[in-house]
Amino acid sequence: MNLQNRVAVITGASSGIGEATALQFAAQGAKVILVARSGAKLTELQQRILAQGQEAQVIPTDVSDAAQVKQLAAQALAHYGQVDLLINGAGFGIWESFPKANFADLEEMLQVNLYGTVRCIEAFLPQMLARKQGQIINIASLAGLLSFPNFTFYSATKFAVVGFTRSLQLDLQGTGVKCALVCPGIVRTAFYERANVEKLGRASQRLPWLEAEEVAQAIVQASKKESNGEIILPVTARPLVALAGASPALAKWLLRRLG
Repeated sequence: MNLQNRVAVITGASSGIGEATALQFAAQGAKVILVARSGAKLTELQQRILAQGQEAQVIPTDVSDAAQVKQLAAQALAHYGQVDLLINGAGFGIWESFPKANFADLEEMLQVNLYGTVRCIEAFLPQMLARKQGQIINIASLAGLLSFPNFTFYSATKFAVVGFTRSLQLDLQGTGVKCALVCPGIVRTAFYERANVEKLGRASQRLPWLEAEEVAQAIVQASKKESNGEIILPVTARPLVALAGASPALAKWLLRRLG
């Protein structure tokens, strides 16, 4: 897909992967709609994009609020007439072992990580289906493919996103709408202002840390190729993910050995 003049809605655009993705999409000539709860941060990003001669709109939205998501879609479609790309990047994590975990954290993460993703797709998919074209990219996590200590609730939300996306890909076969899944490992972003890095096990810490720009580049490439598959980052994690698929017990044993 040529991204020139394509309309891209990017949730979680106020920082981290979402911000980097918005900048790279804009650099490719896409018209980006910046979505997050923080209007001030989105406006700062918008000004950076506009200063480079590119186009960006700001629609502050809490994706955990169904009414706000409906309003987001109404505004975006009223302004541009269509949305070509939906990048579901909004999400956060709170890490704790299950005996110490707070159930309210699970509910909050589900509202953003899973329900927010589903709400946005529900809002934008009908016009894609009507045009028989478009692409959805859901950003999950390596923690949605592998289990790590202290990730009980967070992994539950990301495993849910992975399962949802894989089924959605099957549902969309033959419709002209593509759907890709991106599962990054640890990324150096403001995400870790809320997630407790000290809770990371040795196994997850041994994997190379990613920069937000690396993940954004993979998302851009997935859009250009109109990918309907899965992107796992870093590449060094792919053998472990393959092992977990082939032999879950062996992968669990190895992760326990690594700590």
